[in-house]
Amino acid sequence: MTDPDAHLRSVLEDGGVHVVHVWAPWCDNSLHELHPVWADAHRLGADSVTFVTVWNEGESGGSVLEEYGVEVDEIVVPGPKPEKADRRMTLVGLPVTWIPTTWVFNRNGLLATAFSYGEVTAGKLADAVQGARSGW
Repeated sequence: MTDPDAHLRSVLEDGGVHVVHVWAPWCDNSLHELHPVWADAHRLGADSVTFVTVWNEGESGGSVLEEYGVEVDEIVVPGPKPEKADRRMTLVGLPVTWIPTTWVFNRNGLLATAFSYGEVTAGKLADAVQGARSGW
């Protein structure tokens, strides 16, 4: 089990473009996105792709990712599923309002693009990574 905030802050301090995907292996919406969006995550051109597995009793969900042919740089697991009243969470100071959620951080460690379920496609995600790498 890893402290996701500390881990993500460390990744973002390294510079580069980073993709963070918050998901749960038992969530139908998360599973629906796996193959069409994440099956070839390394082609996105991001410097890292981190999956944060939430509310899965401390398990990574790695076997589910393997089953769908998804390879990521790192899987971070915050811990056991909290009671419903305590499920609100933030990562690197940002609220997680929906599962799955995908964030693209620019080379300055700032959030450049955020997607909720149903908004992300492989093409849109690749465009977001390219945009986060630009000089704006």
